[in-house]
Amino acid sequence: MKHSFIAKKVLAALLVSGAILVAAPSFGKASSHIEILKTSNQATMQFAGTTDDNAMLFDVKVDNPNGDTFTVTVSTKDGDVLFVRNFNDKSFAKKFKLLKSEDISSYNFKITSSNKSLEQNFAVDATTKTVDSVVVTKL
Repeated sequence: MKHSFIAKKVLAALLVSGAILVAAPSFGKASSHIEILKTSNQATMQFAGTTDDNAMLFDVKVDNPNGDTFTVTVSTKDGDVLFVRNFNDKSFAKKFKLLKSEDISSYNFKITSSNKSLEQNFAVDATTKTVDSVVVTKL
């Protein structure tokens, strides 16, 4: 009876140590295959106002930590391309000037990187409203 009790303890100890040995390599693999995620490229665009010559200004910024090549395309709503240029600035910040036109009221800004880590689209709808303000005062 004593032998069977000791045998059970030895068997339990072997099972536990075997489970640890089997699990240990998988823990080792998990820690050696940790991937560091890089920050993704980001683009922002903001309306910056108008000029005296009836143009609209836009601030376009691209955070491009790896210096990847990216393309800025400005087109009309109908698809007519007005501007296309490649850049690889790590910290891109430029102003774009678009002339207001009666024929064109919508523009599209598209910013894409060559490796597809960045793909942003911005739509601009420009409407002009005229407000007549009339004040009548009693004299």
